[in-house]
Amino acid sequence: MGVPKFYRWISERYPCLSEVVKEHQIPEFDNLYLDMNGIIHQCSHPNDEDVHFRISEEKIFADIFHYLEVLFRIIKPRKVFFMAVDGVAPRAKMNQQRGRRFRSAKEAEDKIKKALEKGEVLPTEARFDSNCITPGTDFMARLQEQLKYFVNNKISTDTLWHNVRVYLSGHETPGEGEHKIMEFIRSENATPEHNPNTRHCLYGLDADLMMLGLTSHEPNFSLLREEVRFGGKKSQKRITAPEETTFHLLHLSLMREYIDYEFSSLRNHIGSDYDLERIIDDWILMGFLVGNDFIPHLPHLHINHDALPLLYKTYITVLPSLGGYLNENGHLNLRTFEKYLEKLAEFDREHFNDVFVDLKWFESKVGNKYLNEAAGLAAEKEAACKGANKSQDSSLGLAALTPSDGVTGKGKGTVGDDDEEEEDDMFETEFRQYKRTYYMTKMGVDVVSDEFLARQAKCYVEGIQWILHYYYHGVQSWSWYYPYHYAPFLSDIRNIAGLKLTFDLGKPFMPFQQLLAVLPAASKELLPTSYRPLMTSEISPIIEYYPLDFKTDLNGKQQEWEAVVLIPFIDERCLLAAMEPCNHKLTKEEKARNCHTECEVYTYDGEMDFPYTSPLPHLFPDIIHCHARNAYIPMDAWHVPLDHVSRRLDRSALYFCGFPTLQHIKHKYFKRKSGVVVFQQSSRGENMMLEILPSEEGEMLCDDVAAQVLGKSVFVNWPHLEESRIIAVSDGETKFSLEEPPGVQRVYDSPSTPPPTRVVCLSDKEQKDWVKDVQGITEHFLKRKGIMVNETEVVLYGQLLTGRKYVPKANGAVELEKQWAKQVLPFAFQTVVKDIEAFYSSLTCFKSLDELFPQATTVFMVGNPYYGAMGEVQDSSDVIKDGRVRVVFNVPHEPQLEPLIQNQHKYCVRYSPGYVLASRLGTTSYLVSRFSGSIFIGRGSKRNPCGEQKANVGLNLKFNKKNEEVPGYTKRTEKEWVYSAAVEELLGEYLDRFPEVFNTVSRNSHDDVFYEDDIWPGVDQNGAEKVAEITSWLKGHPVSSISRASCDLQVLDSAIVERIEDAVEKAKVKKSTKKVRVTVKPHLLFRPLEQQQGVVPDPDAEYRLFDRVVNIRESFTVPLGLRGTVVGIKGAEREAEVLYEVLFDEDFAGGLNVRSSSPRGYRVPPCALINLSHGGRADHTSHKLTAIVKPQPVAGANFHSQRQLAGLNHSPRSPFIPMQHNNKQGVVKAASQGNRNSPSKGPFQKQQGRVGARSHVYSDILLRLY
Repeated sequence: MGVPKFYRWISERYPCLSEVVKEHQIPEFDNLYLDMNGIIHQCSHPNDEDVHFRISEEKIFADIFHYLEVLFRIIKPRKVFFMAVDGVAPRAKMNQQRGRRFRSAKEAEDKIKKALEKGEVLPTEARFDSNCITPGTDFMARLQEQLKYFVNNKISTDTLWHNVRVYLSGHETPGEGEHKIMEFIRSENATPEHNPNTRHCLYGLDADLMMLGLTSHEPNFSLLREEVRFGGKKSQKRITAPEETTFHLLHLSLMREYIDYEFSSLRNHIGSDYDLERIIDDWILMGFLVGNDFIPHLPHLHINHDALPLLYKTYITVLPSLGGYLNENGHLNLRTFEKYLEKLAEFDREHFNDVFVDLKWFESKVGNKYLNEAAGLAAEKEAACKGANKSQDSSLGLAALTPSDGVTGKGKGTVGDDDEEEEDDMFETEFRQYKRTYYMTKMGVDVVSDEFLARQAKCYVEGIQWILHYYYHGVQSWSWYYPYHYAPFLSDIRNIAGLKLTFDLGKPFMPFQQLLAVLPAASKELLPTSYRPLMTSEISPIIEYYPLDFKTDLNGKQQEWEAVVLIPFIDERCLLAAMEPCNHKLTKEEKARNCHTECEVYTYDGEMDFPYTSPLPHLFPDIIHCHARNAYIPMDAWHVPLDHVSRRLDRSALYFCGFPTLQHIKHKYFKRKSGVVVFQQSSRGENMMLEILPSEEGEMLCDDVAAQVLGKSVFVNWPHLEESRIIAVSDGETKFSLEEPPGVQRVYDSPSTPPPTRVVCLSDKEQKDWVKDVQGITEHFLKRKGIMVNETEVVLYGQLLTGRKYVPKANGAVELEKQWAKQVLPFAFQTVVKDIEAFYSSLTCFKSLDELFPQATTVFMVGNPYYGAMGEVQDSSDVIKDGRVRVVFNVPHEPQLEPLIQNQHKYCVRYSPGYVLASRLGTTSYLVSRFSGSIFIGRGSKRNPCGEQKANVGLNLKFNKKNEEVPGYTKRTEKEWVYSAAVEELLGEYLDRFPEVFNTVSRNSHDDVFYEDDIWPGVDQNGAEKVAEITSWLKGHPVSSISRASCDLQVLDSAIVERIEDAVEKAKVKKSTKKVRVTVKPHLLFRPLEQQQGVVPDPDAEYRLFDRVVNIRESFTVPLGLRGTVVGIKGAEREAEVLYEVLFDEDFAGGLNVRSSSPRGYRVPPCALINLSHGGRADHTSHKLTAIVKPQPVAGANFHSQRQLAGLNHSPRSPFIPMQHNNKQGVVKAASQGNRNSPSKGPFQKQQGRVGARSHVYSDILLRLY
């Protein structure tokens, strides 16, 4: 379910609410809930605009699996993982589902028709019908089997899943996905042992999930969704690696505080009766009045027309006089709600008054008898049909509108003023007529009587109560639904205080009943054969429910997807009666599909061991040893009674890192239009602004601040607090900084060990840089967060926490130490929080070396020799007391890339400036620049344009605003765009085919849009056909399917990537993997651990294109230990966000196609890699002999040799966006943390050696450091 535009509006009004995060910034959660249908839709039809798009069912299942793995890995839930697929919905939801499915089928049909008219050749395979994502279809049945396999497989094979309860509520379990999740949360909340500090994360794309989350009154509740980009085109969707995906994490803890600020003025009026929990409940109710999936929006109440501020202001005005709240834990207080609506009803008059003024002006111009001509015609028609008396009665039926009610229109004058009385009478007459016309035209009624209005009011209020029950208590009636396409006017919802609202629970539809209720005839193939004639046969008793053509009504909205779909409501009795004769024709398999089943819960049980057969063995292997135990949850097990009250917020709740709060820093708040940028463009409405107040301690001196925070850890980036180690403090004139040896990152939190401090005066340049830092901080807080930091006197410079790492200590002990980034960032002192205790949950904690490195543990070497080799810990009981660990390493034969590096100039794409291409083509550099980007052609002519529709006929090979290029075609240098020979060839063909377009653009170089009739002015020329011909030609060219890349991504071209693949395949033929047994000091070993994710294994590593790397991250898309080659480097503002584009040696599930022949690429953060080539370079430059090995393992390692990378076919930019120094060698320093002795210091001495079978060489070495 969704509330249209609500998510954007609320995120812009409360700017800190929606936090943009990368994977490494997401906090720790106990429970993760997935509203699965968004994932299913995204993986099966990511771009409905492309009629050529086809996808196999196997690919859909594989993509869904990958998506689930990624989300699980990103959140890493500690206790519960809940996957909820939409089951049969309540009848109230089916009306909206029906409208959506009819519209999507019609839109798909129209798009195909247009494509065929343009002469496009469509694929012969059937397109994926997204309507099959409905309970009871073959597709959903197969998906359910795949999901069961997926859960069994992950629980059996992935250690991260072992301690988690996994719930799978599939399409056969009735209820919408998000509401099945909330049913579970409510039941958990009701148990005596419920922990109020449970941290919940709900993933989903629907905006109303924040309302659902708030109904729980849980303090630590966050919503996760992909970043929303407004204003872009659907056709511009791109497939990215999860590490590149930007997420929005919306914290309901902040939402609660913002709601408190929104209604804070009520504290002055109701005093101790002010209850934030009750106000939150009322806030949820007010959100329903602007429309949702169950009832239509009230007339003229639109979010983008400031409907929500109106609702809030009215609430603040009337609440003190109500004597109670509106929403009593899901029960509507009809008495207070009626009073609230009475005040809100003034909006109807105010809105019509604006219309009335315009109509009066229109009347003065044309002398029309009726101000509202449409209303007048309707009234005349009604009078002719029904007679004057009945017409008079119907006008009296609009009782709320008469002046005698004590409500008068704007501009009402004194009684004695005849002109004003006449005008007022005219206003009342027109208002009645205006509303009557709405009911007659929208609802098709002949007489707007008192009884009709009373029914409207009751239906609407009944709908509000049904929704409140649904959100707070679950479904209270499966059969209830709102029986109209439109809602009544506010001023007509009257006399409701005495209504008795009761609901009959009934039973949910069976899956096939819902299919017939919501699917259009175009999707009849999704039904069992026996039911299909009911949709298509002329003699079908329910054929009227399946119109082939239908109208839509925007009804005040702007987007077509918001329009009301005007199709008839299904009559349940007629539907079931029509299905009855067909039921016996169902096959055995179809009958099995047409049922309801319970939710399943899975847990890991090491004692269970049984084979599990894969539903698709050619795609997913059988599970030989399955350790998953499953149980069924009865369908009513999670129901809570109607009088259940969610446990209210525990004020003693712990502070968890990653869960922001507006506490800790003193500030004031107010609303104003500040144009805060939350979604790529300035917001238009009011923003809730926060202004940090000056410290009570007065002016802070730099040396006092340094004494407080230098060398200590504090929390920065309020309110989204992150821990940081402060290494410098400056007031713009003086700078206090830590004086530490290189690589040392110590926290000086003991009074007995003051930090070593150096004090310097800033130079003129450094003072200017300090001012820039202050300006940058101030602008970011103001324009993105809506926070006024005011004057900044002191700036702190700190390193953000990146993770924790086990560090060996004396006597075989190990400690988990915080690791800090090397990158230093500035923070304003007044935005820093010092004295809070943050709660970090107790992860599995190792105390000693034998606990950290037990036998059979997988480790990686970060010392020489065998740098980056993956190994397995052996029995080390005899050497662990000496601080040593025995390991057997696998050392595979490496591909020889040195010849390719030396000859890369032969294969790399050559780029030329635009003027060079222009001279070869006989055109201008301006046209080369314009046509390689976007060229828009509109309908009609420049003087007489027809509509807003525009076609882009540019080559779309460069994107200035998005800073993106197309590898192999365009490249952005620091000075200009350069182009390859492929662009020259493409432009040459374009020029030959459509020279008239070039001529027009050349003559009108200052225009942004060109027009068909200006380009093809001839009577016999059809501009629309020509534009269609151009777009069809462009779509058919291979360049249209090439993905674009960031200009900050230094890349190797596809021809070189192809040769890297060849070299890797040649190396595989030799199959000469060596096994080497060594005894090594533990600080030279890296064990992949969840606690250490985010920690770079070797802080000294530098990255270059062509470097060989190995993945050292467990439970990751890329298999552990898989080696690859760096073929791209993507820069970022923060070092932890740098990504390396790696072509791995083998294909793997979820791999990306990065200019390669198969999906074996991935974009990987530095914390997931060890750079094998860096180890070779360190080994080569070391003057000490590192090991003596007999027999010597054959090292196919020419890649160890030092190589000069000058002249590489990539930009020599640093990977960090703020470029202070050009990296002449194309070298990238790894994002790094912590301190570790160099891995290549000190020789190793041989203990004993022996030759193993086949090509495996075994050596036993004792690694001792001098």
